[in-house]
Amino acid sequence: MSRGTVSRALNGGLHVRPEVMARVTEAVAALRYSVNQAARNLASLRTGSVAFVISERQEHLFTDPNFGTHIRALSKELRARGQHLIVTTAEDYEAEAFLGSYLASRHADAAIFAQPHEGEALLSSLSGSGFPMVVLGRPLGFEDKVSWVGIDDERAAFDATNFLYRQGRTAIATVTGPLDTGSGRERLAGYQRAVAQAPGGRRPLVAQGDWSPRSGRQAARRLLSRHPDFDGMFVASDLMAVGALGALAEAGRRVPDDVAVVGFDDSAAAVMAEPPLTTVRQPFERVATEAVRIVNELITKGGPEPMHVLLHHKLVRRRSA
Repeated sequence: MSRGTVSRALNGGLHVRPEVMARVTEAVAALRYSVNQAARNLASLRTGSVAFVISERQEHLFTDPNFGTHIRALSKELRARGQHLIVTTAEDYEAEAFLGSYLASRHADAAIFAQPHEGEALLSSLSGSGFPMVVLGRPLGFEDKVSWVGIDDERAAFDATNFLYRQGRTAIATVTGPLDTGSGRERLAGYQRAVAQAPGGRRPLVAQGDWSPRSGRQAARRLLSRHPDFDGMFVASDLMAVGALGALAEAGRRVPDDVAVVGFDDSAAAVMAEPPLTTVRQPFERVATEAVRIVNELITKGGPEPMHVLLHHKLVRRRSA
């Protein structure tokens, strides 16, 4: 049989007679043949893979449950399309340079970025190259230049802080994420807007963290030393909120009796915390679905116009507030 006939038989059997299909199937079984995916990719000029780029130190990859959630959700979506996820980090200049060369050489068909930091060279270089990519969350400085998908972090933080005011809390503090990330800066802005609009001339009580539990504990300690009378706390991630709960316990502050605490993400950490965290839920599965849809549109169709998808958040109530 001709190569064309065998190829059609192996790719669904379109326009292949049943008896020919049966002969090809028999030969495949006898020869234990499997498709050479590398050769197929070479012919199509595609790799069948998408890179997931995490711009954090490698230890964060294993300690932050959100990365695991993203990886599982993205892998599931890509696998359904016959694609493979490559997980990689861009933790410093050397790693960024290597990864930039790797992606520019088209060793992956596209890239999905976890929330990058402001001024990240890799994002800057790739955004001007036409390489298909999408960012999870609004990227600082690149909002109109690249495609992204996420929730309205500013509105979510505003809602979480207002929830604490409605619960009767009068002095609400916050622990921010890194302020060189879009989510870190927007969640602070949402908190500040809620404080500014609260009656009675409230003032913002702010300490910065880096998403880790350790930074949440240290930030809460600083807040307790400066403003020991606060009775509510909005923390910009569940992991930092877990650390903050530890600091409050050390100081003899009961949650939620003395201090009501609201986290962000609705990660596994929120459920395992003591007490379990009231938190803002991010729709991780939907984020993955939209991100994979966007990168595949960019791979197949290209196009100069970035795509932006804003999804809904939800406040999940548990015992911490």
